[in-house]
Formats: sequence, structure tokens, C-alpha cells
Amino acid sequence: MTGAIRFVKSRYGIFLGSLLLFLALCFAVNAGVFQNFDHGVALELKRVTPVALAWFFGFVCRTGNAEFTVPLGIVLAVWGIRSGRCTREAGLFWIFWFVSGMVLEHVLKISLLQPHPGHDVANDPLDRYLKPLVYVQTPGSFPSGHTFRAFWLVIGSRLAFHGWTRAVLVWATIVMLGVIVIGWHWTTDTWGALAWVAVGAGLLRIL
Repeated sequence: MTGAIRFVKSRYGIFLGSLLLFLALCFAVNAGVFQNFDHGVALELKRVTPVALAWFFGFVCRTGNAEFTVPLGIVLAVWGIRSGRCTREAGLFWIFWFVSGMVLEHVLKISLLQPHPGHDVANDPLDRYLKPLVYVQTPGSFPSGHTFRAFWLVIGSRLAFHGWTRAVLVWATIVMLGVIVIGWHWTTDTWGALAWVAVGAGLLRIL
């Protein structure tokens, strides 16, 4: 038992534990294990969310779009390396995981049986006015790219702008909750994204 506790606290524990959790979520989502849970949560959130709050989430979630977060993330990592705030290895790995995570996101959205939330749970008042500049249509919604990019930027802020980490974490949390509230993603989509961020954070810790 003591050996198991030491392993969990080790540098490899975070990586392997998060990877196993992510794989378990992939299998469970593909099997439809969380389907009723996801749909029930989405319907209830649509029922109880005030219109003003839906507008708020609609605006904030759009700041998590790829056209904003990708350039920001790369600039953040490059600046961190050039300023000496993080090592070259850590900065380059951060960029690599950022890009490869988005590639994996689209592969899984094509491969797994997790359809997008339907019109019955749609709750985005800005949809008729603002469309994303960069958008790739996929048949599925697992995992949430917005959640992955937002929380990977939290990791990036710890590397390059440590003093901003708390503010970035608040923003990322709003994005994660928002994509569920306005019907862009299911709850389990955000869980998968968080698990993949944890896998990357574990690898970054090993470097």
C-alpha cells in the first residue's frame, strides 16, 4: 500500500494515472455509458440558466476559439523560452502537446460515437450573430477542444507568466462550464479534455 502511494506521488504517477483515466473515458463514451447523464445535465442547465448568463457564457466561450487561443498559446510559449522563464525543452513540448492535442481531438471526434448536443439542449443566444472564423465540422463532440486549449493555457501560464495563472484558471473554468451551459459540448467532453491536459502536464513534469 505504501508503495502504491509513493508511485501516485511520483513523477510518472500523474502521467500514467491520467492516461488510464482518459482511455477509460474514451471507451465509456464510445459505449454510450454517460449518454443519459450528459443529456439530463444539459436539459437541466438549459432550464435553470438565466438568459443574461447564457449571453455571458456565449461571449466568454468564443474567446476560447482556436483563432484566438492558438496564436496566443504559441506566442506565450515562445516568449517564455526567449525570456528564460521556462526551459527550451518545456516550451517546445508545450507547443507540441498543444498542436498534437488538437489533432487528437479531431481524430477522436471522427472515431468515437459521441454525437454533438442537439437542438433540444442548444442555449447559445449569440449563435445567430457570431460564427467562428476557424471551424472544422466533425460528427462527434468528444473531447472538448475549447476546454483542452483553455486549460493547457493554464499550464502555459505557469511556465511563462506565473503571476497570471490564477486569472487564466478562472477564465478556463468559465469556458469549460460555458460550453456545457450553452450546448456546445456534453459534460463528459470536458472531462476527456481535462484528462488529456493532465496527461500532458504529467509528461511535462517528467521532462
